[in-house]
Amino acid sequence: MNGAPASPTPADPPYYVLIAHSQSLSNPAQPPSTSLSHPVIEYHYADDAPDTLLARSPGEHVLVLDYDPARPGSPTVKSLSPDLAVSAVKVVDAPGAAVAGEPALSNNNMYVITTTTRPTENPLDDDEPPSVHEILAQYKQRNAILRSILDYPNAPPIPPEPSPPSATSATSPQT
Repeated sequence: MNGAPASPTPADPPYYVLIAHSQSLSNPAQPPSTSLSHPVIEYHYADDAPDTLLARSPGEHVLVLDYDPARPGSPTVKSLSPDLAVSAVKVVDAPGAAVAGEPALSNNNMYVITTTTRPTENPLDDDEPPSVHEILAQYKQRNAILRSILDYPNAPPIPPEPSPPSATSATSPQT
């Protein structure tokens, strides 16, 4: 899901930023989300104090978009929240941002950041240990999540492994 900028890298910082929260990585049985949300944007610079990036409330998630106009390609985004990970960044032209025939006066790219929550653990049933198929399916799912998150700047997202019929999947609450 990594896209190259639609136009040369603008010098102005990103203005159009959207968050797409994907449940499909943490729960393969659920279809991918198509809803987008607008984050609260704060601009911080390299010489700012690092403690200004910390979350101010317990439910707040902090994502850092490292934007450098001198560096070609998509910017990198990192999560400072322990239970939220960035799985993709897509840069496209923002629809309706530029007036036809006029030079771009600001950064008219739209940055869509896809995030996922840490998968919830299924409580183990003391009476019955998980089957080998359930353990293997869980391993493959977690491995796909790790590959997708660690390789997002250079690789397309990896589709989640389908769970075997005997495995049960738990839903995680969206934050």
